[in-house]
Amino acid sequence: TIISDGNGPQLDAFRAFTNNDNWVYTSWFENGLHNLKHKATSGKVMQRPDGAVILAFTVESQAPNAARILGGTSSGKNKIEELTGQKFGENDFKFTTNQIWTVYRDGSIELQAGIASNRSSLVLPRLGYVMKVPGKYENFTYYGRGPVENYPDRKTGQFIELYRTKVADEFVNFPKPQDIGNHEEVRWCALTDNAGCGAQFIADGQMSVAALQHSAVDMILAGHPYQLPAATDTYLHLDWGVTGLGGNSCGQGGPLVHDRVFAGQHFFGFTIRPASQDLSSAALVSAGGEIPLNIIRDRKGEVTIVAPRADVEICYTLGKNKKVQQFTAPIPMRDGGTITAWFKSAPELKTVMTFDKIENIQVEVVNASSQESGGGEASHLVDGDPGSIWHTMYSVTVAKYPHWVDLDAGEVRTIKGFTYLPRQDSSNGNVKNYNIQVSMDGQNWSEPVAQGSFANDRKEKSVHFDKPVKARFVRFVALSEQSGQDYASGAELSILAE
Repeated sequence: TIISDGNGPQLDAFRAFTNNDNWVYTSWFENGLHNLKHKATSGKVMQRPDGAVILAFTVESQAPNAARILGGTSSGKNKIEELTGQKFGENDFKFTTNQIWTVYRDGSIELQAGIASNRSSLVLPRLGYVMKVPGKYENFTYYGRGPVENYPDRKTGQFIELYRTKVADEFVNFPKPQDIGNHEEVRWCALTDNAGCGAQFIADGQMSVAALQHSAVDMILAGHPYQLPAATDTYLHLDWGVTGLGGNSCGQGGPLVHDRVFAGQHFFGFTIRPASQDLSSAALVSAGGEIPLNIIRDRKGEVTIVAPRADVEICYTLGKNKKVQQFTAPIPMRDGGTITAWFKSAPELKTVMTFDKIENIQVEVVNASSQESGGGEASHLVDGDPGSIWHTMYSVTVAKYPHWVDLDAGEVRTIKGFTYLPRQDSSNGNVKNYNIQVSMDGQNWSEPVAQGSFANDRKEKSVHFDKPVKARFVRFVALSEQSGQDYASGAELSILAE
């Protein structure tokens, strides 16, 4: 037995943070990436005419609650505090993955996965699959970039060749244990014992790979290498991608956008085969299994059905309506509902998604007390891009609190609340205390119809009024910042209306 029950492969989006990850790592714990629990919500097993067995599952991966990381990136005294009072629900961060496993008659197992989440803007440290393999399979062979560890923004100095090493030699003796041993553009890898037995993992294209003797959580909690637990197993990471390192620990910022992994829509596949004496020859296989599709809805309420290939015909039905339609353009589903989709060539493998009604309405920023030109405009609050931000002025002068932004709904609406998403790349300007005023004409403003304090994290905040109010204009007033600075910022601000 090489991979025993409960040891994977399972979806993984977490790494032991590096010193350079100080621009983003707290959000990984706030969204529970270190503690994902996996639940199959549907499943189907079928046999192909060629004898292969197909196992198709929809899997939801979500942590039970939020958490907080204590100790910073350099103290060597880290602790993960599980915020058990902040239970996660349907609207908190989670992955939904459509996984199709094809088990061939020769013992090979192919996975094709369509991975998506309900927060596509979240920057992930990695995205792929992890499995735990007994330590006796200590020989690590791979065809990719090496032999020194490398990342998307630190790889061109390492050449693509065939490398043979020991898992133990992948360890890098940093004073504070952190993520190590990644290899980019890997075509295949293998873990074998001294007799050559084991398993080989072949990418459907290429992948990022790391074989480590310690889990990410073990490395986070150990202040120094000697405090790591004794090595017994190998944690093998096969990733669609990993986020680069950037240079934020020395003031140069996080990695460029194209070197970051976001929690959006991705397809990823690999094949597991019994190891043979000639690993290079055994790697000469192509994916031949069934492929998944993903059903994605954007912030405007339009649904897109996505497939790994463009040459497939996709069919769908809406709700209880049995009329079969061919997918050719985005489907408006702002009011919610259920959609069932499948490939015309494989009608027995259906994917089902149910969406709630979208309550936020389209608004326009018409006024702001302060904004930073050239990247911090208030209009970014309503552009649907969580990567862009509003930031109050700081280059010419530092504007003082209170700060406010006025939004125009275009007509009088019955407004029942709002949502505020803090900027995701930093805590600078994260609003603490706030109030909301409304107006019919944009000139005469009411007394606050809501006021309160936001939690000090980067999660989206949702506020519902005690009773709905009729208005055309809404003023969001920031009264203070979480750390007492004069700045205010935000990624997205939306208005909830009936």
